[in-house]
Amino acid sequence: MADYEIKNIDIGLLKPRSGRVLVQGNDTRQASVAQIAATLGYVFQSPSHMLFAPTVREELAFGPKNLRHPREQIEKEVQEALDIVNLSDKEKDPPLSLSFGQQKRVSIAAILAMRSRILVMDEPTAGQDYFNYMNFMDAILQLPGFEAILFITHDIDLAVIYANRVLLIAEGRLVVDGTPREVLGDARRLEDCRLVPTSLLAENLKAFSRTGRFLRAEALAHI
Repeated sequence: MADYEIKNIDIGLLKPRSGRVLVQGNDTRQASVAQIAATLGYVFQSPSHMLFAPTVREELAFGPKNLRHPREQIEKEVQEALDIVNLSDKEKDPPLSLSFGQQKRVSIAAILAMRSRILVMDEPTAGQDYFNYMNFMDAILQLPGFEAILFITHDIDLAVIYANRVLLIAEGRLVVDGTPREVLGDARRLEDCRLVPTSLLAENLKAFSRTGRFLRAEALAHI
């Protein structure tokens, strides 16, 4: 089964061809996309597959409105999401007129505004500079209410900095599931899965006996 099909089955856009997918104990064959979205918010890899509204603000308000959030709450959710992704100055712009990196941040903000209990982001750092993605990832992790935050990525440094559990997938199969140190510390396995170890990962592995955990570059510089 193709990767995009698996993700779209999870959120109910496609229905399983065999077996069952449960979200909060509810079979996705019977649940609507709106019902699932209250639990699981999914940021697509390609923002153009998500964005459609005339303005960025309307894009962010669409999900909360359909989930029947109170009007005053929607205003707060939209503004907070705009601030997190550093796009408050773009709220009146058409989303598809923005750069790819900005579109990606709009798509992330649109899901943040919905306040789903589980957040899933596909390649969240695509098109982002270091400043923007560190800022919005830090802010997202500080938001209350999320029961889990998952991200799908080829960016090893993103996993080094933010993951507390890593599942390595190759050719549609689970290769290994463990801590960042267990999974990312095996260079041959990474290369077999077509992932290139980074200098940040290498420095964290060298310092691990002293730190006991992976750190971002700024913290490593003081070790």
